[in-house]
Amino acid sequence: MTDKILFSLIASSFKHNKITFECDNELELTRNIIENGLVGLLFQSIDKSSFKVPKYHQMLLDAFGAFVSKDIQQMNLIDQIKTIFNEHQIKHIFLKGSHLKMLYPESYMRGMGDIDVVVPLDMFDVAQDALKQNQFKYVSATSHHHGFESIEGIDVELHQSIISSNEYENEAFLKDVWLHTTQLDQFTYGLKAEFEYVYLLTHLIRHIRTSGVGIRSLLDMYVFYESKKDLIDETLLNNYLIENNLDKFNTKVKHLNQIFLNEIEPTELDLAIIDYIKFSGIHGKGLKHDVYLTKRTHEQTRLKKSKLGFFFSEVFPSKDRIKETYPYLKKHPWLLPWAWTVRIFKQLFKVKNTKKRLKSISNDTEVDSVKGVYDYLGI
Repeated sequence: MTDKILFSLIASSFKHNKITFECDNELELTRNIIENGLVGLLFQSIDKSSFKVPKYHQMLLDAFGAFVSKDIQQMNLIDQIKTIFNEHQIKHIFLKGSHLKMLYPESYMRGMGDIDVVVPLDMFDVAQDALKQNQFKYVSATSHHHGFESIEGIDVELHQSIISSNEYENEAFLKDVWLHTTQLDQFTYGLKAEFEYVYLLTHLIRHIRTSGVGIRSLLDMYVFYESKKDLIDETLLNNYLIENNLDKFNTKVKHLNQIFLNEIEPTELDLAIIDYIKFSGIHGKGLKHDVYLTKRTHEQTRLKKSKLGFFFSEVFPSKDRIKETYPYLKKHPWLLPWAWTVRIFKQLFKVKNTKKRLKSISNDTEVDSVKGVYDYLGI
């Protein structure tokens, strides 16, 4: 019942319709909408009278207000970053949500956690300095991006590439990102549609493997394709999909989106997969989801790591994985054991995460279940 209402709301939202419904589990429906990043998209399609318990509608109203407020801040900040980089003559591309927002009927319909922007590797240090000069605070780093925070508290990820250790199959295709761009305005560039579609698919797979995805993450692919279909060279796109072994996954994403849009009836297997997606939530933040189990399943079944191998890779990450978090490793790689020690002490204070890691190592039954999801999706 909850799924049918959710799918009806998604279909109605793209048609700008408002619907009334009766739900026997309003708490679950409310949680599904919030955890799957659908508040901005669905709220205005909900008839308030549908809720027998007013507090659930109020929860969605509050969340919708937060979506709109954050969207205004993020859109202003995107313009600010664009101005900064244009003034410093830094080529840049806004990635993922920063671009996808523009393709939804209203930008607030597509929430996002942070603003992602990539610059050429040889301009990375210049771009960091430009942000710092404009009161952006450096907060963290990974192997492919550095994290900053604006004075309003909005997160910005400055990328030096669009690949990480999780896109290993498609690294050769993705690494030459600047060969697949078009100039939009001064030093602002955009990705060509066929390339961006493939990039978004690979990023979707990355989140499935390392954390989780909610329904909105899959809907992004529908929104992108519909907005760009007149520009897409289908032959080129299909060649890209086949070359990168993404054709089966793409077919499944399209199939699931047809279900979400109420265009076809799901099978029992479809619904089982949708439950996994739905309960994992955006970036794996669903209340019932275990991100470490997701990671272990990928590493054990796809990368063929043993339980012990997975455990040690979590406790003692490679230098390439942690060198941005501990930048001194770039000049002094021999300090890797010290970095491991510091990291272990930090993890000891994250008791909940440690318990989840240990649980994921011993949970073979659920590994088989997650493997079934991977097999269905063809990843």
